[in-house]
Amino acid sequence: MTVYYDNRWITSCSTLKYSDVTPNRPRVEIGNEQPNQLYTLIMIDPDAPTPDQPSHRELVTWIVTNIPSGSSFAFSDGMEVVPYNVVNPRGGFHRQVMLLYRQSSIITQIITVQPQTNFSSSGFAATHNLGNPVGVAYFNVRR
Repeated sequence: MTVYYDNRWITSCSTLKYSDVTPNRPRVEIGNEQPNQLYTLIMIDPDAPTPDQPSHRELVTWIVTNIPSGSSFAFSDGMEVVPYNVVNPRGGFHRQVMLLYRQSSIITQIITVQPQTNFSSSGFAATHNLGNPVGVAYFNVRR
């Protein structure tokens, strides 16, 4: 999995300004090593509302399911379950973590993701039989 904001390749531990990550979704490229495979992307903020007191951990900021392998998408490929919404950090740096899961089959029913705070990416993965992540990207966002 490779992530770009505009044309900037995001490497792990990159630091971006909030204005760099909104309002446009990132472009996420998924390899085609396994043709006809579907994936789920979950993006979370583990530092909400503040890194010192992350009482909303995990804040889910984007979920897309049924993404075909070989995709380079913003959100048109796959089914957007939670619309992209990176929250403006109140202070300090917030980590943004993207987790990519390989699906065993198409996901037709999603349990409603409400509220978006205190979300459990591992719980969501277990509910939908996604197993462990096959790809991870993370970066920092600051005001």
